Amino acid sequence: MTQAGERIVFRIHPVILCGGSGTRLWPLSTPRTPKQFLKLTSSRSMIEETAGRFQSTELPELEFADLLVVGAKRHEALLDAQLPNAQMILEPMGRNSAPAVAAACIARSPDDLILILPADHDIRDVKAFHEAIAIAADAAQDGAIVTFGIQPSHPATGYGYIKSGASTSEDGALDVEAFVEKPDLATAQTYLESGSYYWNAGIFLFKAGTMLDALDTFAPEVAAGTRQAMGAAGANRTHLDPEAFAATPSISIDYAVMEKASNVRTVPVSMGWSDVGGYRALHELLTESDAENYTSGPVHVQNSTGLYVRSEGPAVSVNGLSDLVIVATENEVMITPKDDDAAVKELGKEVQENRYALGFSPELRTRARDWLWTAFDVWSEKAWDPERGGFVEQLDMEGRPDRAANRRVRVQARQVFSFAKAIEMGWPGTNAARDLVDKGLDYIDQRLRHPDGGWVHVVDADAQTVDETRDLYDHAFIILAGAAAYKATGSALALRLADEAIAFIDAELKDHDHGGWFESLPHKLPRRSNPHMHLLEAMMEYHQATGCEKALARASEVVRLFETKFFNPATDIMAEFFSEDWQPNTKSDDVIWEPGHHYEWASLLYMFSKLSDHDSGSWRSRLIKQADRAGINAVTGFPFNALKANGEVVNDKSRLWHQLERVRAYLAHPASGSVEIAEIELLSCLENYLCRGPQGGWIDELNTEGISCSNHVPASMLYHVITTFILLIE
Repeated sequence: MTQAGERIVFRIHPVILCGGSGTRLWPLSTPRTPKQFLKLTSSRSMIEETAGRFQSTELPELEFADLLVVGAKRHEALLDAQLPNAQMILEPMGRNSAPAVAAACIARSPDDLILILPADHDIRDVKAFHEAIAIAADAAQDGAIVTFGIQPSHPATGYGYIKSGASTSEDGALDVEAFVEKPDLATAQTYLESGSYYWNAGIFLFKAGTMLDALDTFAPEVAAGTRQAMGAAGANRTHLDPEAFAATPSISIDYAVMEKASNVRTVPVSMGWSDVGGYRALHELLTESDAENYTSGPVHVQNSTGLYVRSEGPAVSVNGLSDLVIVATENEVMITPKDDDAAVKELGKEVQENRYALGFSPELRTRARDWLWTAFDVWSEKAWDPERGGFVEQLDMEGRPDRAANRRVRVQARQVFSFAKAIEMGWPGTNAARDLVDKGLDYIDQRLRHPDGGWVHVVDADAQTVDETRDLYDHAFIILAGAAAYKATGSALALRLADEAIAFIDAELKDHDHGGWFESLPHKLPRRSNPHMHLLEAMMEYHQATGCEKALARASEVVRLFETKFFNPATDIMAEFFSEDWQPNTKSDDVIWEPGHHYEWASLLYMFSKLSDHDSGSWRSRLIKQADRAGINAVTGFPFNALKANGEVVNDKSRLWHQLERVRAYLAHPASGSVEIAEIELLSCLENYLCRGPQGGWIDELNTEGISCSNHVPASMLYHVITTFILLIE
């Protein structure tokens, strides 16, 4: 609060809480892109609209400080793109609103007036809102925790209510007698008639110190856990510590404080407010009457009333229907009665939880998850060498770690990636996974470097260099591991390692004459498509972790190489080996290809299309069809390791990773192989590979008769297991 002459000016610190699971407006809204990031009611996204309400004000008694956003780390790139100048506190996982409010208060001074705002509400009368903020600021300055009560326009059953009492001061705020859960229709009607009940908008104003005192009193574990997760506040971007934040109770600010504190007041306001809580509310905002149709995208409607129809993909034509919501995206179509918001939420939750496994039996999905959790248990105990450091290269067939074998740098990075994904997937052993991620990053940083920059290729068990080649494949996995670890834990070291690996390959391996990156330093032939495939994967992970557009540009370059050099549309074969100028290194009939890489490229191209809107559907379909048509052992039903373009099998065994990539491609492309086939292939993978090795391990390779020919369990395979199983478990 400042004074200008005799006039008091309240300086308000707006804080946007940017959570949400993306179910109420599914399929437009998803956990990856919740509704606050969508343009639903104007040419700006919901969160941009929210932020825009505090750029200026007509009221001389108000001024607004810089914006603070408390949001999910996984949405960092979206936040950067839409609110590039905002200060951010990024949560590694959702813990409800009380810890988010606590974090905002810790980041501000005790006397700062904090305005807590949902990211995705619609407010039509901003001036009325500002006038209510001025009233609330006066009460908050005197020590109140103030809510904003929306004047109800009808007996709504979808909102919680605030029961107000009399005003005990001259500031215009009312005492709060109770917070009431969502009522039935008859009860809501009595609330409306009484005139003393207001809709709870979830908007609050208070001094930071007042709220922290209340949290210390009523929810001390929330306050203590958030302080520990915050560490030193004040930086423009704060990544909350995953371990401390995970241990913080998940509870709403209503339950933690508002329903218990005695200094809670409310300011009634009529400001054209909507929480846009479903398609009916969205329809009301976008039309003049309930009978009017709203359409967006390639939509044609005739002889219909009261529709909300939006397409972001195929053309949609509707005839003779009323009061429906019809939404089409690239991958989903949803049709539902307009009034049934609860059904949309449940439908969205169910589909999103089972996005890649619709049709899979719950028993099989549970079996896959239980197997993976066991594998994480085993590898978290055996993967790390406690005496010499580093991840072991393999287990023997009894499940004992081989700590004497040489260690490839790519495997060290793959294990960091795997345990970072264990955190992301919600494996119960999060603390153990975080410890292994940190150890693995430190090992890569301190023990595996080449003295002239970059990283070596192979070391012995004591981390002494065996092969000092600086390999593109290895560096791609260091980027992938660093990006995944940064996304999962916020580790500054993880991001630094990824950045250093990117800088190295650009400086030392970039081929400015023929495109792409060289195989290694020193350069060698043949050149291979496989390291570029993993560089594509790494750059997409880096882009998702940081929002870096340059990473997506590098991924685009790899995709262009695939389309112009790697894949031959005349044969539908993606070659493995090339000359210096990216010509196949042998005559066309002798070109080597691997079914597993066909499947893997299809999955990665699908991911790239989701990030970039680049249409790769034809390429992906042809990759999968060729692998299915020519790459499968008719006896075992599993992909061969390698073939020639003329159909000759050059490696007739079947490694596990080919089958895992086959399942992943089917999951991402249900039209290429039905859900039933994907389920059969996953079950076959479990029974023939994953459940036949030692506990938590696997059979790595089968011969032409389906008999194991493995004498060890390679650690490198955990990466392939995770990239497939995450589609079933996330």
